Amino acid sequence: MNYYRLLAGTALVGSVACASDNNGPEPDPTPPPTGGDSPNVILILTDDLGYGDISALNPQSKIRTQNIDNLCSHGVVFTDVHASSSLSTPSRYSILTGRYAWRTTLKSGATGGFARELIPSGRTTIADIFAKSGYHTACIGKWHVGLQFDNVENGNDNIDYSRPVKNGPTSRGFEYFYGIAGSLDMPPYVYIENDRVVQVPSRIMPARTGLELMRSGVAAEDFIPEEVFPNIIGRTVQYITECADSDRPFFLYVPITAPHTPILPSPEFQGKSAVGPYGDFVLQIDDMVRQVTEVLEQTGQAENTIVIFTSDNGCAAYIQTKQMENMGHFPSYIYRGYKTDIYEGGHRVPFIVSWGSRFNGRVDNSLVSLTDLMATFAEMLGYTVPSNHAEDSFSFWPAIESGAPVIRPSLVATSGEGWFSYRMAADKLIFTDGSGGDGDPSGDPAAGPLPPMQFYDLSYDPHEDTNLINERTLQERIAEMTAGMRDVLVNGRSTPGNPLQNDTANDWTQTQPFVNYGQ
Repeated sequence: MNYYRLLAGTALVGSVACASDNNGPEPDPTPPPTGGDSPNVILILTDDLGYGDISALNPQSKIRTQNIDNLCSHGVVFTDVHASSSLSTPSRYSILTGRYAWRTTLKSGATGGFARELIPSGRTTIADIFAKSGYHTACIGKWHVGLQFDNVENGNDNIDYSRPVKNGPTSRGFEYFYGIAGSLDMPPYVYIENDRVVQVPSRIMPARTGLELMRSGVAAEDFIPEEVFPNIIGRTVQYITECADSDRPFFLYVPITAPHTPILPSPEFQGKSAVGPYGDFVLQIDDMVRQVTEVLEQTGQAENTIVIFTSDNGCAAYIQTKQMENMGHFPSYIYRGYKTDIYEGGHRVPFIVSWGSRFNGRVDNSLVSLTDLMATFAEMLGYTVPSNHAEDSFSFWPAIESGAPVIRPSLVATSGEGWFSYRMAADKLIFTDGSGGDGDPSGDPAAGPLPPMQFYDLSYDPHEDTNLINERTLQERIAEMTAGMRDVLVNGRSTPGNPLQNDTANDWTQTQPFVNYGQ
């Protein structure tokens, strides 16, 4: 398929303006020096891709992702990386801000396509630190952390789509944006370029069910669901091509719409995997990686471009994971649970860093959160983030650059329902009795109620089968971790520094069992 072949109204017309100045932050008068030769950075964020969907990470995978595997073979593979949440919106908020999303008003769940902005004006984003360091910044794909359509405060039916979109990517550090407001299965079904809707909606998209799940809602004539992911790929390739002639390095954030529902692999990928449409869609993602790496080579940018490939959370159970498991494919690999769950399968994600020929398939087992991207790139750039921003972001730049050991003191992840887990080294404490999401808690009803909390030693129990919460010899460790979780909550930060305020009070935590545990 020619990825530039797009339907009327979505064609790649003109330039994506790699060297333009739109609404991004002004560069600092004297930008701090960047590491090396100011490397370009491409961050590919997949949507609901499982750790076990990558064949280099899962030797038994029935999906052969040869191009992503190539990234692994000449990159750095991080094996213990976690989204801050097992749901999309809070995970993306944390990537963009270096802050846990539960510090905002969003305590559980995800937002819709019409939702107002979750990132307030004045909050430093990862795009800001690149822009202020002299980079061109772009976002191509799915935003899903809220923005403001004109007149939305008077109801979704009253939106004036001819007016500028406010508080979106171009007012949060990105000089260029092309994409959609929320997930591909939620209205409004319109493309947004910079701060304008490309085509005003004039019809109603009918609902779809099953693997092609979509909610009914307003849609533009140019919005064809099957073309959205190919369109993102085409725009990405075009942007990289144009940046080859720019005198500025670039930061490109590509939050793609796949393999999230609707699962719509293009015709040339249909039937190519051994596990059905989901596997076919993953192969289309793999082909996107091929196109990105090839255009970098063709334009002479490969050696000076860092490519990061990861996912916003684990694979979703509702895309027929049981059937795939019966065929021998396990999207969560050896880990328990799926998207929305507090177990590892919900938030442990693939994470690969490639930088030309600098690496050679190194494996790193450091404990890392996707919130750490901001501090990591700030260290690379020599940029000082204000002390009251990126309050949950720890740099792992030394691990990328030289393989130096990096010790994260703790890591918090949340489930779809907003329940917490707290990691210290290989110990994991979960502050609820079940999955905290859609997954089966796997308790035996005949044995009575489950313990209110869970403790697992992931060093020998990565599938989280044996709950050690009542183990007498572990009570001191459990109390230590409980106190650590409480400190992360009430101090408004997990990084060193003066205490900060969460956006909303912590009264909502009083119903959680850990608050009085061990008191």
